[in-house]
Amino acid sequence: MKETFYKGAAGNLSLHLVTLSIAALAANATTIASESLPIGTQITGVRIINDALGADTELTVQVVDHSGGEKDLTAFDTASAGNAGVFVKPVYIGDEGPSDLVVKNTGSAAATGEVVLQLEYRYKGY
Repeated sequence: MKETFYKGAAGNLSLHLVTLSIAALAANATTIASESLPIGTQITGVRIINDALGADTELTVQVVDHSGGEKDLTAFDTASAGNAGVFVKPVYIGDEGPSDLVVKNTGSAAATGEVVLQLEYRYKGY
């Protein structure tokens, strides 16, 4: 899914929304929520609104740079429908280059259903 990533005046707190339809995402499998988050982005929080994705499912939201380095932002139990949010220690996308926002099934069963991710960030610049 290609959505515009807002890069407004440095320091403005923004929210990036991504809706994912997941179909049988296997345990330890990943799907890309947003490609190429720009250099200069500082992630400050993650929220999720999800369907019940199945027993023993858990989704971990990650930032993956183009050299394959992964940073886990947070994990959400998605066995039942609900919503949750968490503030994270700020993660800055910098010298490692543009990074992808990735969702990984860290549970032990396949996940199926709709997920809405809300990525809270501010654009600091490079």
